[in-house]
Amino acid sequence: MPSSDPVEEESRPTKITKMDDSLDVTSATTGTSTIPSYRPDAKTRRYDRQLRLWASAGQRSLESARVLLVGCDATGCQALKNLVLPGISHFTILSPDLTTAQDVATNFFLHPDSVGSPIAEESVKYLKELNPAVEGSAKVEDPASLLVTDPAFFTTYTLIIASNVIPSLELELADLLWQTSASVGGSDIPLICIRNSGFIGRVEIQLREHSVVDTHPDTTHTLRLDAPFTSLEHHARSLDLATMDSMEHSHIPWVVLLVRAASIWKESHNGRLPESSEEKAEFKELLKKDKAKGDEENYEEALAQAYRVWGKSELPWETGQILDDDSVKNISTNSKNLHILLHTLSEYVSAPPHLPPTSPSLPDMHSSTTSYVHLQNLYKQEYQSDLKRFKRLLSQTLQNIGLEEETIPDEEVESFAKNVAGVGIIKGTPLRQGKEGKGLIVRAIEDYQYDEYDGSSTCFAMHLALLAAERFYALHKRWPGTKSKADMCEDNQQIEEVLKGIMGGKEVANVFAESIAEVTRGGFGTLPTTAAFLGGVVAQEAIKLVTNQYTPLDNTVIVDLIKSQSAKFKF
Repeated sequence: MPSSDPVEEESRPTKITKMDDSLDVTSATTGTSTIPSYRPDAKTRRYDRQLRLWASAGQRSLESARVLLVGCDATGCQALKNLVLPGISHFTILSPDLTTAQDVATNFFLHPDSVGSPIAEESVKYLKELNPAVEGSAKVEDPASLLVTDPAFFTTYTLIIASNVIPSLELELADLLWQTSASVGGSDIPLICIRNSGFIGRVEIQLREHSVVDTHPDTTHTLRLDAPFTSLEHHARSLDLATMDSMEHSHIPWVVLLVRAASIWKESHNGRLPESSEEKAEFKELLKKDKAKGDEENYEEALAQAYRVWGKSELPWETGQILDDDSVKNISTNSKNLHILLHTLSEYVSAPPHLPPTSPSLPDMHSSTTSYVHLQNLYKQEYQSDLKRFKRLLSQTLQNIGLEEETIPDEEVESFAKNVAGVGIIKGTPLRQGKEGKGLIVRAIEDYQYDEYDGSSTCFAMHLALLAAERFYALHKRWPGTKSKADMCEDNQQIEEVLKGIMGGKEVANVFAESIAEVTRGGFGTLPTTAAFLGGVVAQEAIKLVTNQYTPLDNTVIVDLIKSQSAKFKF
């Protein structure tokens, strides 16, 4: 055989043996710097969806919340489930009861092996599995005795839920929390009371005064088109529409177009804006004349938003009502942060132009990126200027009442200044007032008229039936409908007599008799479906109260799952 060409032999690739000092690819490094990871951490990923609802400030409030559940049943556990999952700090279940077979049949957070064991301990064990970051504990004691021996125990919590406890305990607990909040600097601990019987449910909230830092209104944009700040008006008037190309002309933000048109209009109308319908129509025609072509979307938006020009920019009416509240006018070292901020706002708006700080946010609009960013920067610069002025007034206010400048964190101040239209204060009523048939419920009974097409009238009848049933319990120490079926008619008749007393001697109409029969038929037992629904309602309101965001229920909601109806009332 002919010998191989030595050149070809050398050109063959040789097998590279593994070197002793070789490295795995995963261990190898290069001379380049480490590329940072922008992937959210595990906590952010876990709570991503809810952070979009109440942001990091709300999540911090939630993660510092301590919740007490008094009475352990399916409804209360469903409410806790919906609070443990989003990450409250701690929950405690207070109940002296042992688990029964009936409890296991209705409560998802119990196991057949739980029968005979303390229901509080068993429920805590399974609820804690939902979120390892949440602490949970059980207290196997009688709540009524604890109210006497250690009332301070209840005031260590952020919020208390009483789930289907006996009426006397419900009122004693409500009285304690109401009295605690009455003292100077006392904690205002909200109480959520649950009562359900079969497919009928009720949720009541007691709070003395609740501050809402962000109601999340549909719009918080204070565009000030009728009274533009100097830099905004200067920018609008500096545009030379005649020399713009069609692309640039069709992407001018509608805010700029309206500010420019309003400024020109005022020059020829003695500083006035359009007032009559004729003038408003004329204003729109002048705006149309500036269009370079017929299909410019930004001009169509400007015409649709033209009403903002003659709509006066002013402090929202609801905010003005809050500023007139005594707790805002007369502040002290014990005042809540929101009250101090609102007091400062009242001083801020007392000076021209009598408007709250400019919002730095803008609504979406047809515009080029460059034009939109420039406009947004104008509003942000004005906001920063307004914020500096607000902080100076706040510093003086804090000094006047003997508090340090750092008392209110900058983040809280800035959030308030951005969202003046979204703050609110809710004044509550004591739970006992409505239970004893006093206050607002008296007027509701007097004005009541049944309307078969209005679900609220049926729900109100259900509320009175539940109220009468609670008085029945106070008399007989048992719930109606819990004895034999033959006794249900007798129970219904007794409740009707109780209801007649609540209604001032009026005859009990058919709608009330039917409501009583339905409530009694439920036997004040808890159905899994009703428990799940009410648990969601309770948790939703609890989150509003804990985060101080969104407007909470004030103060009663009735749910009728037979007719798929619900209605809210204030008693």
